[in-house]
Amino acid sequence: VLVIAQCFSLMPVCGIYAATAQGLRFSWRSWRTWYSLLCICSISVDTIFTINMTAHSLLDVRNVEPIIFHICNLLGACVFLQLARKWPALMRHWAAVEQQLPRHQSWRQREQLARRIQHIALLLLSLSLMEHLLSIIAFVYHDFCPTRKDPIESYLYGAGPQLFYVFAYSNWLGWLAKLQNVLLTFSWSYMDIFLMLLGIGLSDLLERLSKHLQQAVQQPMNEAFWTHIRTRYRAIVELIYEVDDAVSGLIVISFGSNLYFVCLQLLKSINTMPSTVHAVYFYFSLSFLIGRSTAVLLFVSSVNDGAREPLLRLLRQVPHAGYSAEVSRLASELAADNVSLSGLKFFSVTRKLFLAVAGSIVTYELVLIQFHEDQKSWDCHTQQPLN
Repeated sequence: VLVIAQCFSLMPVCGIYAATAQGLRFSWRSWRTWYSLLCICSISVDTIFTINMTAHSLLDVRNVEPIIFHICNLLGACVFLQLARKWPALMRHWAAVEQQLPRHQSWRQREQLARRIQHIALLLLSLSLMEHLLSIIAFVYHDFCPTRKDPIESYLYGAGPQLFYVFAYSNWLGWLAKLQNVLLTFSWSYMDIFLMLLGIGLSDLLERLSKHLQQAVQQPMNEAFWTHIRTRYRAIVELIYEVDDAVSGLIVISFGSNLYFVCLQLLKSINTMPSTVHAVYFYFSLSFLIGRSTAVLLFVSSVNDGAREPLLRLLRQVPHAGYSAEVSRLASELAADNVSLSGLKFFSVTRKLFLAVAGSIVTYELVLIQFHEDQKSWDCHTQQPLN
Protein backbone atom coordinates (compact mmCIF):
# COMPACT_ATOMS: atom_id res chain seq x y z
CA VAL A 1 0.00 0.00 0.00
CA LEU A 2 2.85 2.41 0.79
CA VAL A 3 4.63 1.56 -2.46
CA ILE A 4 1.57 2.63 -4.44
CA ALA A 5 1.34 5.81 -2.35
CA GLN A 6 4.96 6.70 -3.08
CA CYS A 7 4.36 6.32 -6.80
CA PHE A 8 2.00 9.26 -6.41
CA SER A 9 4.37 11.27 -4.16
CA LEU A 10 2.68 10.44 -0.83
CA MET A 11 4.30 9.06 2.35
CA PRO A 12 8.01 9.48 1.43
CA VAL A 13 9.29 6.99 4.01
CA CYS A 14 12.49 5.04 3.40
CA GLY A 15 12.85 1.34 4.25
CA ILE A 16 9.25 0.25 3.62
CA TYR A 17 10.57 -3.12 2.39
CA ALA A 18 12.38 -3.74 5.69
CA ALA A 19 11.47 -6.87 7.66
CA THR A 20 10.77 -4.90 10.85
CA ALA A 21 9.85 -1.37 11.86
CA GLN A 22 13.46 -0.74 12.84
CA GLY A 23 14.33 -0.40 9.16
CA LEU A 24 11.99 2.55 8.60
CA ARG A 25 13.46 6.04 8.43
CA PHE A 26 12.78 9.49 7.03
CA SER A 27 15.36 11.59 5.23
CA TRP A 28 15.14 15.01 3.63
CA ARG A 29 17.86 13.88 1.20
CA SER A 30 15.84 10.94 -0.13
CA TRP A 31 14.53 11.09 -3.70
CA ARG A 32 11.10 10.20 -2.28
CA THR A 33 11.08 13.39 -0.22
CA TRP A 34 12.26 15.52 -3.14
CA TYR A 35 9.60 13.96 -5.36
CA SER A 36 6.96 14.74 -2.74
CA LEU A 37 8.15 18.35 -2.38
CA LEU A 38 8.16 18.76 -6.17
CA CYS A 39 4.54 17.56 -6.38
CA ILE A 40 3.51 19.86 -3.52
CA CYS A 41 5.01 22.80 -5.41
CA SER A 42 3.24 21.67 -8.59
CA ILE A 43 -0.12 21.42 -6.79
CA SER A 44 0.46 24.85 -5.23
CA VAL A 45 1.05 26.46 -8.63
CA ASP A 46 -1.95 24.66 -10.11
CA THR A 47 -4.10 25.87 -7.19
CA ILE A 48 -3.06 29.46 -7.85
CA PHE A 49 -4.05 29.13 -11.52
CA THR A 50 -7.38 27.60 -10.46
CA ILE A 51 -8.13 30.45 -8.05
CA ASN A 52 -7.22 32.96 -10.77
CA MET A 53 -9.61 31.34 -13.28
CA THR A 54 -12.45 31.09 -10.74
CA ALA A 55 -11.99 34.69 -9.58
CA HIS A 56 -12.69 35.88 -13.15
CA SER A 57 -15.93 33.90 -13.45
CA LEU A 58 -19.28 33.86 -11.70
CA LEU A 59 -18.85 32.52 -8.17
CA ASP A 60 -21.37 29.89 -7.05
CA VAL A 61 -21.36 26.52 -5.30
CA ARG A 62 -20.34 24.69 -8.52
CA ASN A 63 -17.61 27.03 -9.74
CA VAL A 64 -15.65 26.80 -6.48
CA GLU A 65 -15.50 23.00 -6.83
CA PRO A 66 -12.03 22.99 -8.49
CA ILE A 67 -10.66 25.27 -5.76
CA ILE A 68 -11.93 22.98 -2.98
CA PHE A 69 -10.57 19.94 -4.82
CA HIS A 70 -7.09 21.48 -5.23
CA ILE A 71 -6.87 22.90 -1.70
CA CYS A 72 -7.91 19.60 -0.10
CA ASN A 73 -5.26 17.72 -2.07
CA LEU A 74 -2.61 20.33 -1.31
CA LEU A 75 -3.33 20.16 2.42
CA GLY A 76 -3.45 16.36 2.24
CA ALA A 77 -0.03 16.19 0.57
CA CYS A 78 1.44 18.46 3.26
CA VAL A 79 -0.08 16.36 6.05
CA PHE A 80 1.26 13.14 4.49
CA LEU A 81 4.74 14.70 4.34
CA GLN A 82 4.50 15.64 8.01
CA LEU A 83 3.17 12.17 8.85
CA ALA A 84 6.10 10.54 7.02
CA ARG A 85 8.47 12.24 9.49
CA LYS A 86 6.61 10.65 12.41
CA TRP A 87 5.96 7.30 10.74
CA PRO A 88 9.16 5.38 11.72
CA ALA A 89 8.76 6.19 15.45
CA LEU A 90 5.02 5.55 15.28
CA MET A 91 5.49 2.14 13.67
CA ARG A 92 8.14 1.16 16.24
CA HIS A 93 5.69 2.03 18.99
CA TRP A 94 2.97 0.05 17.20
CA ALA A 95 5.29 -2.97 16.86
CA ALA A 96 6.20 -2.79 20.56
CA VAL A 97 2.52 -2.77 21.54
CA GLU A 98 1.79 -5.70 19.22
CA GLN A 99 4.60 -7.77 20.71
CA GLN A 100 3.03 -7.43 24.16
CA LEU A 101 -0.25 -8.98 22.99
CA PRO A 102 -0.90 -12.75 22.90
CA ARG A 103 0.60 -14.41 19.86
CA HIS A 104 -1.54 -15.76 17.04
CA GLN A 105 -2.28 -19.45 17.29
CA SER A 106 -1.61 -20.17 13.61
CA TRP A 107 -0.08 -18.61 10.54
CA ARG A 108 -3.57 -18.20 9.07
CA GLN A 109 -4.56 -15.90 11.92
CA ARG A 110 -1.29 -14.03 11.56
CA GLU A 111 -1.87 -13.38 7.85
CA GLN A 112 -5.59 -12.63 8.17
CA LEU A 113 -5.12 -8.93 8.91
CA ALA A 114 -2.57 -8.46 6.12
CA ARG A 115 -4.85 -10.13 3.58
CA ARG A 116 -7.81 -8.04 4.72
CA ILE A 117 -5.82 -4.83 4.30
CA GLN A 118 -4.57 -5.86 0.86
CA HIS A 119 -8.03 -6.88 -0.37
CA ILE A 120 -9.71 -3.67 0.79
CA ALA A 121 -6.94 -1.49 -0.65
CA LEU A 122 -7.01 -3.38 -3.97
CA LEU A 123 -10.80 -3.14 -4.20
CA LEU A 124 -10.92 0.60 -3.54
CA LEU A 125 -8.00 1.40 -5.84
CA SER A 126 -9.59 -0.68 -8.60
CA LEU A 127 -12.92 1.15 -8.19
CA SER A 128 -11.08 4.47 -8.25
CA LEU A 129 -9.30 3.48 -11.47
CA MET A 130 -12.59 2.32 -13.00
CA GLU A 131 -14.19 5.64 -12.14
CA HIS A 132 -11.36 7.54 -13.82
CA LEU A 133 -11.53 5.38 -16.94
CA LEU A 134 -15.29 5.98 -17.17
CA SER A 135 -14.66 9.73 -16.96
CA ILE A 136 -12.23 9.47 -19.89
CA ILE A 137 -14.74 7.49 -21.96
CA ALA A 138 -17.55 9.91 -21.14
CA PHE A 139 -15.67 13.10 -21.91
CA VAL A 140 -13.65 11.89 -24.94
CA TYR A 141 -16.20 9.90 -26.93
CA HIS A 142 -19.23 11.91 -25.81
CA ASP A 143 -17.93 15.43 -25.41
CA PHE A 144 -21.02 17.64 -25.13
CA CYS A 145 -18.99 20.88 -25.12
CA PRO A 146 -16.02 20.37 -27.51
CA THR A 147 -13.36 23.06 -27.25
CA ARG A 148 -11.10 21.60 -29.98
CA LYS A 149 -11.76 19.69 -33.18
CA ASP A 150 -9.74 16.68 -32.06
CA PRO A 151 -11.54 14.83 -29.20
CA ILE A 152 -8.25 13.98 -27.44
CA GLU A 153 -7.14 17.61 -27.55
CA SER A 154 -10.56 18.70 -26.34
CA TYR A 155 -10.28 16.28 -23.40
CA LEU A 156 -6.78 17.48 -22.51
CA TYR A 157 -8.01 21.06 -22.70
CA GLY A 158 -10.78 20.19 -20.23
CA ALA A 159 -8.26 18.54 -17.89
CA GLY A 160 -6.48 21.85 -17.30
CA PRO A 161 -8.72 24.82 -18.11
CA GLN A 162 -6.98 26.84 -15.40
CA LEU A 163 -3.70 26.61 -17.33
CA PHE A 164 -5.21 27.45 -20.72
CA TYR A 165 -7.00 30.41 -19.21
CA VAL A 166 -3.52 31.99 -19.04
CA PHE A 167 -1.48 30.13 -21.69
CA ALA A 168 -2.24 29.15 -25.28
CA TYR A 169 -3.11 25.49 -25.79
CA SER A 170 -0.30 23.03 -26.50
CA ASN A 171 -0.28 19.24 -26.37
CA TRP A 172 2.61 18.95 -23.94
CA LEU A 173 0.90 21.33 -21.51
CA GLY A 174 -2.33 19.37 -21.94
CA TRP A 175 -0.60 16.10 -21.03
CA LEU A 176 1.06 17.81 -18.08
CA ALA A 177 -2.36 18.99 -16.89
CA LYS A 178 -3.73 15.45 -17.30
CA LEU A 179 -0.84 14.01 -15.28
CA GLN A 180 -1.56 16.52 -12.54
CA ASN A 181 -5.25 15.56 -12.66
CA VAL A 182 -4.42 11.87 -12.20
CA LEU A 183 -2.13 12.72 -9.28
CA LEU A 184 -4.84 14.77 -7.56
CA THR A 185 -7.58 12.18 -8.18
CA PHE A 186 -5.50 9.38 -6.67
CA SER A 187 -4.40 11.48 -3.69
CA TRP A 188 -8.00 12.32 -2.88
CA SER A 189 -9.04 8.64 -2.89
CA TYR A 190 -5.91 7.51 -1.05
CA MET A 191 -6.67 9.72 1.98
CA ASP A 192 -9.82 7.70 2.62
CA ILE A 193 -8.11 4.36 1.95
CA PHE A 194 -5.26 5.19 4.32
CA LEU A 195 -7.64 6.14 7.15
CA MET A 196 -9.67 2.95 6.62
CA LEU A 197 -6.55 0.79 6.93
CA LEU A 198 -5.44 2.59 10.09
CA GLY A 199 -8.86 1.99 11.60
CA ILE A 200 -8.68 -1.70 10.69
CA GLY A 201 -5.22 -2.06 12.23
CA LEU A 202 -6.06 -0.33 15.51
CA SER A 203 -9.38 -2.14 15.97
CA ASP A 204 -7.57 -5.45 15.37
CA LEU A 205 -5.32 -4.77 18.39
CA LEU A 206 -8.37 -4.27 20.58
CA GLU A 207 -10.03 -7.37 19.12
CA ARG A 208 -6.98 -9.52 19.94
CA LEU A 209 -7.07 -8.31 23.55
CA SER A 210 -10.82 -9.03 23.77
CA LYS A 211 -10.36 -12.58 22.41
CA HIS A 212 -7.59 -13.26 24.94
CA LEU A 213 -9.79 -11.98 27.76
CA GLN A 214 -12.78 -13.98 26.56
CA GLN A 215 -10.86 -17.25 26.97
CA ALA A 216 -10.10 -16.57 30.63
CA VAL A 217 -12.87 -14.30 31.90
CA GLN A 218 -15.15 -17.02 33.31
CA GLN A 219 -12.36 -18.51 35.41
CA PRO A 220 -11.13 -17.05 38.74
CA MET A 221 -7.88 -15.29 37.72
CA ASN A 222 -5.37 -13.78 40.09
CA GLU A 223 -4.71 -10.07 40.40
CA ALA A 224 -1.48 -10.27 38.39
CA PHE A 225 -3.47 -11.43 35.36
CA TRP A 226 -5.79 -8.43 35.56
CA THR A 227 -2.82 -6.10 36.01
CA HIS A 228 -1.37 -7.57 32.82
CA ILE A 229 -4.67 -7.07 30.93
CA ARG A 230 -5.04 -3.49 32.17
CA THR A 231 -1.48 -2.50 31.20
CA ARG A 232 -1.94 -4.06 27.74
CA TYR A 233 -5.19 -2.13 27.30
CA ARG A 234 -3.52 1.10 28.44
CA ALA A 235 -0.66 0.51 25.96
CA ILE A 236 -3.15 0.17 23.08
CA VAL A 237 -5.01 3.30 24.19
CA GLU A 238 -1.78 5.31 24.31
CA LEU A 239 -0.95 4.09 20.80
CA ILE A 240 -4.40 5.18 19.58
CA TYR A 241 -3.86 8.63 21.09
CA GLU A 242 -0.47 8.89 19.37
CA VAL A 243 -1.95 7.83 16.01
CA ASP A 244 -4.73 10.37 16.51
CA ASP A 245 -2.22 13.18 17.05
CA ALA A 246 -0.52 12.18 13.78
CA VAL A 247 -3.56 11.75 11.50
CA SER A 248 -6.29 13.99 12.98
CA GLY A 249 -5.57 16.68 10.38
CA LEU A 250 -6.02 14.11 7.62
CA ILE A 251 -9.38 13.12 9.12
CA VAL A 252 -10.62 16.73 8.98
CA ILE A 253 -9.57 17.05 5.32
CA SER A 254 -11.10 13.70 4.35
CA PHE A 255 -14.41 14.17 6.13
CA GLY A 256 -14.74 17.82 5.08
CA SER A 257 -14.04 17.17 1.40
CA ASN A 258 -16.31 14.12 1.32
CA LEU A 259 -19.16 16.12 2.89
CA TYR A 260 -18.76 18.91 0.33
CA PHE A 261 -18.54 16.65 -2.73
CA VAL A 262 -21.41 14.39 -1.63
CA CYS A 263 -23.62 17.48 -1.27
CA LEU A 264 -22.49 18.81 -4.66
CA GLN A 265 -22.91 15.52 -6.50
CA LEU A 266 -26.35 14.94 -5.00
CA LEU A 267 -27.32 18.40 -6.25
CA LYS A 268 -26.10 17.50 -9.75
CA SER A 269 -27.96 14.19 -9.65
CA ILE A 270 -31.30 15.92 -10.26
CA ASN A 271 -29.99 17.37 -13.53
CA THR A 272 -30.77 15.97 -16.95
CA MET A 273 -27.70 14.09 -18.21
CA PRO A 274 -26.47 14.95 -21.73
CA SER A 275 -26.00 11.27 -22.69
CA THR A 276 -26.34 7.72 -21.38
CA VAL A 277 -22.56 7.38 -21.04
CA HIS A 278 -22.44 10.51 -18.89
CA ALA A 279 -25.27 9.13 -16.75
CA VAL A 280 -23.43 5.81 -16.21
CA TYR A 281 -20.23 7.59 -15.26
CA PHE A 282 -21.96 10.12 -13.02
CA TYR A 283 -24.03 7.63 -11.01
CA PHE A 284 -21.10 5.22 -10.68
CA SER A 285 -18.98 8.11 -9.40
CA LEU A 286 -21.73 9.22 -6.99
CA SER A 287 -22.22 5.68 -5.66
CA PHE A 288 -18.48 5.20 -5.21
CA LEU A 289 -18.16 8.54 -3.40
CA ILE A 290 -21.02 7.82 -1.00
CA GLY A 291 -19.83 4.25 -0.42
CA ARG A 292 -16.23 5.34 0.19
CA SER A 293 -17.32 8.13 2.55
CA THR A 294 -19.51 5.72 4.50
CA ALA A 295 -16.78 3.07 4.64
CA VAL A 296 -14.12 5.43 5.98
CA LEU A 297 -16.49 6.62 8.72
CA LEU A 298 -17.41 3.05 9.73
CA PHE A 299 -13.85 1.70 9.65
CA VAL A 300 -12.44 4.63 11.63
CA SER A 301 -15.33 4.48 14.14
CA SER A 302 -14.59 0.77 14.68
CA VAL A 303 -11.72 1.91 16.93
CA ASN A 304 -14.26 3.44 19.29
CA ASP A 305 -16.53 0.39 18.98
CA GLY A 306 -13.80 -2.03 20.03
CA ALA A 307 -12.33 0.08 22.82
CA ARG A 308 -15.17 -0.06 25.29
CA GLU A 309 -18.30 -2.18 24.88
CA PRO A 310 -16.69 -5.60 24.13
CA LEU A 311 -14.35 -5.33 27.13
CA LEU A 312 -17.04 -4.02 29.49
CA ARG A 313 -19.35 -6.84 28.41
CA LEU A 314 -16.65 -9.39 29.23
CA LEU A 315 -15.93 -7.82 32.63
CA ARG A 316 -19.57 -8.32 33.61
CA GLN A 317 -18.96 -12.07 33.24
CA VAL A 318 -16.16 -12.14 35.82
CA PRO A 319 -17.20 -14.48 38.67
CA HIS A 320 -17.44 -13.05 42.17
CA ALA A 321 -14.52 -15.16 43.37
CA GLY A 322 -12.25 -13.65 40.72
CA TYR A 323 -13.25 -10.02 41.24
CA SER A 324 -10.43 -7.83 42.57
CA ALA A 325 -9.29 -4.22 42.80
CA GLU A 326 -7.56 -4.50 39.42
CA VAL A 327 -10.81 -5.60 37.75
CA SER A 328 -12.59 -2.62 39.29
CA ARG A 329 -9.82 -0.30 38.12
CA LEU A 330 -9.97 -1.65 34.57
CA ALA A 331 -13.76 -1.25 34.51
CA SER A 332 -13.42 2.35 35.70
CA GLU A 333 -10.89 3.14 32.96
CA LEU A 334 -13.12 1.58 30.30
CA ALA A 335 -16.11 3.61 31.48
CA ALA A 336 -14.17 6.89 31.69
CA ASP A 337 -12.00 6.74 28.55
CA ASN A 338 -13.23 8.20 25.27
CA VAL A 339 -11.02 6.17 22.96
CA SER A 340 -11.46 7.17 19.32
CA LEU A 341 -9.75 8.91 16.46
CA SER A 342 -10.75 12.54 16.04
CA GLY A 343 -10.63 15.48 13.70
CA LEU A 344 -8.15 17.81 15.39
CA LYS A 345 -10.09 17.23 18.66
CA PHE A 346 -13.11 19.06 17.17
CA PHE A 347 -15.12 15.86 16.83
CA SER A 348 -14.67 12.18 17.66
CA VAL A 349 -15.27 9.61 14.94
CA THR A 350 -17.99 7.32 16.30
CA ARG A 351 -21.02 5.65 14.77
CA LYS A 352 -23.18 8.51 16.07
CA LEU A 353 -21.27 10.83 13.74
CA PHE A 354 -22.83 9.01 10.77
CA LEU A 355 -26.30 10.28 11.67
CA ALA A 356 -24.96 13.79 12.28
CA VAL A 357 -23.27 13.86 8.86
CA ALA A 358 -26.35 12.44 7.13
CA GLY A 359 -28.51 15.11 8.78
CA SER A 360 -26.10 17.83 7.67
CA ILE A 361 -26.17 16.58 4.07
CA VAL A 362 -29.99 16.66 4.01
CA THR A 363 -29.97 20.20 5.45
CA TYR A 364 -27.41 21.50 2.95
CA GLU A 365 -29.22 19.84 0.05
CA LEU A 366 -32.48 21.54 0.94
CA VAL A 367 -30.67 24.90 0.95
CA LEU A 368 -28.78 24.25 -2.29
CA ILE A 369 -31.89 23.09 -4.14
CA GLN A 370 -33.44 26.53 -3.56
CA PHE A 371 -30.77 28.00 -5.87
CA HIS A 372 -30.63 25.13 -8.32
CA GLU A 373 -30.92 25.57 -12.07
CA ASP A 374 -31.03 22.46 -14.21
CA GLN A 375 -29.20 23.85 -17.23
CA LYS A 376 -26.38 25.44 -15.31
CA SER A 377 -24.31 22.29 -14.74
CA TRP A 378 -24.16 21.45 -18.44
CA ASP A 379 -24.05 24.98 -19.87
CA CYS A 380 -21.05 25.21 -22.17
CA HIS A 381 -20.88 28.96 -21.75
CA THR A 382 -20.60 28.94 -17.96
CA GLN A 383 -18.23 26.12 -17.06
CA GLN A 384 -16.70 22.77 -17.85
CA PRO A 385 -17.51 19.92 -15.42
CA LEU A 386 -14.62 18.69 -13.28
CA ASN A 387 -13.39 15.27 -14.45
